Amino acid sequence: MWLLLACREPAPPTRDPDPVPHSGRHTGHTGAEPLAHSASSASHTGEPAPCADLPDSPLSQTSLAIETTEDFDFDPLGRLVYVDWNGNLMAADLQADATLVSPGTTYEDVRGVQVVSTGEVLLNYISRGTTARVDLQTGSRTNYLTGLSGPNALEVGHDDVIYVTETEYPGQVVYHDPRSDTRGVVASGFVYPNGLALSQDQLTLYVADDYLGIFAVHRTDADTQDWDPVLERVFEPGYGVAYDALETDVCGNLYAIGFYTGELYRFDPTTREVKRLIDLDDPGSLLWNAIRWGSNRGGWRRDTLYVTSRNRIFALELGVDGRDQPVDLAP
Repeated sequence: MWLLLACREPAPPTRDPDPVPHSGRHTGHTGAEPLAHSASSASHTGEPAPCADLPDSPLSQTSLAIETTEDFDFDPLGRLVYVDWNGNLMAADLQADATLVSPGTTYEDVRGVQVVSTGEVLLNYISRGTTARVDLQTGSRTNYLTGLSGPNALEVGHDDVIYVTETEYPGQVVYHDPRSDTRGVVASGFVYPNGLALSQDQLTLYVADDYLGIFAVHRTDADTQDWDPVLERVFEPGYGVAYDALETDVCGNLYAIGFYTGELYRFDPTTREVKRLIDLDDPGSLLWNAIRWGSNRGGWRRDTLYVTSRNRIFALELGVDGRDQPVDLAP
């Protein structure tokens, strides 16, 4: 049986973990342990590919010398916003020139970073159990949500409804709707829920569990926060493999990167096909734990997936646009 986990990223397992009982709730396991590799390749024309003919590897790859502690996002001013190792909220342009947005006092264990449609930045403090809101104009930080249990990843949907993984027992995903100031549980039964990604139609929320793999949670009503309690297991990790960072594109595909390996995969939920797109390598890497599509502002392109090794930001042009984002509506 699993013991309760501390609020930190787990280390690679040193033995085969015991199975975790989930009362038969998981379905849809593909049997990929780890994700299957694809040896095929496609010709790269530089034009966005139709959904049925996406390239099998990035059209281009570059990197920038930007160090992040964990997550990052893109703000309305066309900058990449992230937290540095001193707790400062920083903003960088395409030349990796960074400016201070909001000063920190020390390393503050900030995990999730997301920009909402107002242009404000939300930050998850996993140790404090709070989500803070940062005003980009003044740099001031105020509490947005409190009383969370080890908040880690953040995802933002329509109307700035936010989704948060709570890593402390019982391991669940919660939502907060700012219009009604209501909070509730989307899904539970995880060991260490981490990365999140909404589908383009926002009817599916993908959840990465560092120990159990990646799951899909399906909304039963498009206009409410009613979610099917049955978790669909998309795939399981192999021994010593974990997935954290997730993203989706406008075609409905899911992207995941190996937490320890830097291997980026694309999963088609319709065909169940999994392809390895690239194996990133960075001698100075710490962990591969955040990916984001660009905002189409400031040169950060929507058809490019940006990946952090916590040492550098890699830019991978994938020939397809990422899903619509809250920053699209920001002034």
